[in-house]
Amino acid sequence: MANQYRYSRNSFNRSVITAVGLTLIVSFLVWLFARLLGLPQANTITFVSGLIFFSFCSAAMIWRYLRNDVVFAIRPDGLFDARYSSQAIPWDEIKDVRLERAENDFQLGVYLWPGNQATKNGDPAFIVDLSPLDGKLDQILQALAEHKSIYIQEN
Repeated sequence: MANQYRYSRNSFNRSVITAVGLTLIVSFLVWLFARLLGLPQANTITFVSGLIFFSFCSAAMIWRYLRNDVVFAIRPDGLFDARYSSQAIPWDEIKDVRLERAENDFQLGVYLWPGNQATKNGDPAFIVDLSPLDGKLDQILQALAEHKSIYIQEN
């Protein structure tokens, strides 16, 4: 059975609040400059620019959340991260999985065997951000440990 994870509601709410806050800041700056330049349609320009900014800032995130798609899965055939690829990465192609700390959150660095297109200069092929997912860290690590050893990356 595959362990599947979606975006969590709390993470989604924080992201929307952040997008709204950034939109308000950008809208204020647009309004301020429009007023300083003496443009007669300052409010309309502000509204349109704020709407465009919010759309670009959060449209993809809202779409993924509303569709309730699986974002990350640990499957018998490989590791799936929709943010990286539409297909699962087979376990045979994965060299290492390293748990890394990013400020107050954790992420997984997935390293592929040398010779793979995604592997460059010893960097991970992709990073799995665990903070927005609906699973707990220990659940994800336990499910992953059934297929690959997990190394702790010291910073």
